Amino acid sequence: MKEVLALVEQRKQEFAQLPFFKFLQDKSIDPRQRLAWAPCLAPFAMGFALLNKDDFRKEPTDDPLQEIINRHTYEDDHHWEWFLEDLEKLGLNHSMKFSDAMRFFWGEETYKTRLVCHQIALHTFRAEPIVVLAAIEAIEATGNVVLALTAQIAQELQQITKQKYRYFGAHHFRVEIGHATGTDDVEQVLESIQLTKEQKTQAFEVVEKVFDVFTESINELMTYAEHHPIIQDLKAS
Repeated sequence: MKEVLALVEQRKQEFAQLPFFKFLQDKSIDPRQRLAWAPCLAPFAMGFALLNKDDFRKEPTDDPLQEIINRHTYEDDHHWEWFLEDLEKLGLNHSMKFSDAMRFFWGEETYKTRLVCHQIALHTFRAEPIVVLAAIEAIEATGNVVLALTAQIAQELQQITKQKYRYFGAHHFRVEIGHATGTDDVEQVLESIQLTKEQKTQAFEVVEKVFDVFTESINELMTYAEHHPIIQDLKAS
């Protein structure tokens, strides 16, 4: 498993070089504009709860690795509530006709992001717990990159709005780095596991897939932010 975790770290470093993350760090851009893509994240933010509850969680279990997964799912299955709170605080909770909302959420601008949870569920379907854990490690790595930067933006916004942002801010970031799968004990357990050739192949494949789907989603969010200036609307309101 040590080789799988090394692959996760390698792909994480590559992931962090995407143009989107340079955009998030550009303080010449209003912090609200740097989070203009937030509505597009809704399919993932909401779908992630179901991915944890319905795909990753398997109860009851006497498998210690599945127990680690189950515990992790209870930590991750309610973050969508923080997301909805932050949309309101960011001034992005606009009223629109139901049909317009459907066009947005099922349109081209959110297509890649809609596929993230679906693709992860597909590639972990009936997989052994160790393979699912490899997927979770990859998911956590992508989240670490994103949230480390959005937490900084949220801090900038807090200076302006005097509001705290639980999903995009430091709260979520602290929760993610404090996950059960991220503790030293669990990491040592994972590193010590000897995988069969088939398990290693499957774990490598799922890690690559997780990073691929998140990369496509991140690039999509970047495109949306570039084409949807929100600052004038916010000032007008």
